[in-house]
Formats: sequence, structure tokens, C-alpha cells
Amino acid sequence: MGILNDFERRLGGLIEGAFAKAFRTGLHPVELANRILREMDANKTVGVRQVWVPNHFVFHLSPPDAERFGQTDRALRRELEQVVREGAAERGWGLVGPAEVTFETDPNLSQGDYTVESGLVEGPTGVGEAVAAPPRDDHDRRPASLVVIEKGRPGRSFSLDKDRAVIGRLAESDVPVSDPGVSRRHAEVRRQNGDFVLTDLGSTNGTRVNEAVIGERVLEEGDRITVGRTVLEFRRG
Repeated sequence: MGILNDFERRLGGLIEGAFAKAFRTGLHPVELANRILREMDANKTVGVRQVWVPNHFVFHLSPPDAERFGQTDRALRRELEQVVREGAAERGWGLVGPAEVTFETDPNLSQGDYTVESGLVEGPTGVGEAVAAPPRDDHDRRPASLVVIEKGRPGRSFSLDKDRAVIGRLAESDVPVSDPGVSRRHAEVRRQNGDFVLTDLGSTNGTRVNEAVIGERVLEEGDRITVGRTVLEFRRG
């Protein structure tokens, strides 16, 4: 399955060194990603115009697994949340709110065992609409770009012509940013039902839009995204 392969590839960049060694035993994150997709398929809710699937997942882990997962907790949760979004998008399912994955420790579980609770949880006003809104008119399908703002003036421009564009310090990023305050895979912008949605990928220093720290946000014309010390302006058309 492409989604799981992509997850494993991203996981390889996330878990390195001592962390990689830790994940050779006990519960592996790929098991959780696979379980998410199965939970979404098994708990579909058919609406009048849309099939809705769970967007909220709570994994109960054994103490040893919870300790290991805690080493990369935030970034790992972000990657699993990406699995939720990709699973819904690939199958044309709707999400009533932003994807959310959390971990809790259950002392009654043995290493390698886990349980999961899944559900449909609505997000703040407008967030669910951004995730699951019907296709918009041609005006909303205009191209978009991110423009680097240097000393108050526009500089290099990056076209957002792919369904997903990663912002990061790696040279192969869709939007490469040479800034020590930027994580290798810092954030991503994805095209979704006529909108462009910015998501922080568990970055070390966080992502801000118009100086407000965000986890996920629908971008509007002129929004200024700050990663590290770098400012990117979102433009349509």
C-alpha cells in the first residue's frame, strides 16, 4: 500500500541512531499506521453526500512502548496524522475535523500490545470544512506559490504545483530553506478541495502564520509563514 510505504520512508528520516535501535523491539509505528487505516475503513459513517471516517485516535501503549515512543512523540504523532489525511484523501472520505493522534500509557498492557479508540471529533469552526468541503469553482483552483521575503522585499518564489509540498532544510525539499532554525522536514502545504492547508510536521521550533503558532491552518492570500528565521508569503494566482 502506497500510504504505508510513504510512512515508512518518512519514518526512516525521523528515527535515526539510538532511536532506530529502540524500534527494533516491541511495537513498531508501522503497526499503528496500518491500524489507523483499518479503523477508518471499519468505522465509516455514510452521510447524504459524503462518507465520513474517524479523524481522532487514542493509542493505549504498554509502559515500555510508551517510553520508546516518547523519544519522538510529537514528530511521530504528526506522521501518523498524515496517514489519516492521506488515507481519507486517497479513498475520497471526509474528515469532520483535523486529524489527531495521541498516546496514553496503560500499565496493564505487555510490551508489543496496544489498544486504540477512534472517533469522529469536530474541530474549530472552519477546520472541518477545509478538510472535507466539496470541490469549489474554478476560481478556487488558481495556482499558488510561496515567496521568500527578505528584508521586507519578495525574493525567490516556489510554485505549489504538487498535491503536497514539503518545506524543510533538506536540499531535496519542495521548498528548500537554508536556515539552521528549520527542521529537515519542517512543514508541508497540501492542496485540498481548492484550498492550500499548511501543517507543521513536528518541527523543533514550530511553524507560525502571521506570528501565531499553528499545528494546521488553511492559508489565505498574503499569509506570512515563519519557519526558523525565514518568512514565506502565500500567494494565489
